[in-house]
Amino acid sequence: MQETNLDVDDGQFETSYADFSITRSFQQLTHLISKDHEKAAKDFLPYVQLDDERLAKALEVDKVKGKKILEIGPGQNMERAHYFGINNEVVGIDLDVIPAGWQIGPYLNMWRVNGFGRFAKTLGRNLLINPSQSRAWMRVTGANKIHKPKIYYDDFCSASIADRVPNFGTYDAVTSWSVFEHLPDPRTSVKNMVEALKPGGAFYISLHLYTSNNGHHDMRGFTGQIDELPLWGHLREQHKDSIFPSAYLNEIRLEEWRDIFNELAPGHTEYLDKYEHPEKYGPMLTPELLEELKDYTLDELLTVNLVYAWRKPL
Repeated sequence: MQETNLDVDDGQFETSYADFSITRSFQQLTHLISKDHEKAAKDFLPYVQLDDERLAKALEVDKVKGKKILEIGPGQNMERAHYFGINNEVVGIDLDVIPAGWQIGPYLNMWRVNGFGRFAKTLGRNLLINPSQSRAWMRVTGANKIHKPKIYYDDFCSASIADRVPNFGTYDAVTSWSVFEHLPDPRTSVKNMVEALKPGGAFYISLHLYTSNNGHHDMRGFTGQIDELPLWGHLREQHKDSIFPSAYLNEIRLEEWRDIFNELAPGHTEYLDKYEHPEKYGPMLTPELLEELKDYTLDELLTVNLVYAWRKPL
């Protein structure tokens, strides 16, 4: 993987939208070490394959193959970048520095730019977790090697990003998963996605809806402790102080997202991915709790990932 630090001032944008405290990083690492990576990869693959099918539908092709893809916020694992990289050319843009291999320079740069918590978490991941995860992902996907994308370090909310990242306007697809809920200016980011696409190209955006039960991004909700938290605690006044988000959240609701995409991507397709939540959490919505959450629709409460797919006119 090649990382490119673009010529931007350090003060031009925030170094991260996430909280990489030592406590949070240790909590994540401990949870990841205890996971069965082979099972996790097998469980995760159908979701990525569904994304693949939906993107192909948006592109009006039978298979996403031979395409030039830009992923926004691929993160440390880059499972989707690796998956789509099997048959396509994938590059990424990320606000966090992502070290390549074991060269000391990128790690020191991560410490400088993203802080010690991020540095410690990434070092721990690369030493203890990533090799096992990568092998499991290769076996599950049938890939004979990991396709590591080139990464540009930049903020996709920037109105001038097209001036700094090459090939804007030439991508067949621009993708993003679990990023847009963390952006302070998602409207500009959608505009940038549209600008990055060539005519006939498509974007595919999956975001974690704030009003879902774990939309608060309290780390306990992602490390096996979700049942210890109050249901929709971040939406209930008496429980808000007991919820601790692990990242910046723009708190945009369903209708606001719809307004953004209706304006900037007319004719898009919307998917409400609820997974098992209606079956698991629907019965927990007692009349008393529904009254307390009366300002929110059932779609807001039970949708986990909100997905938008759109093809740029030719």
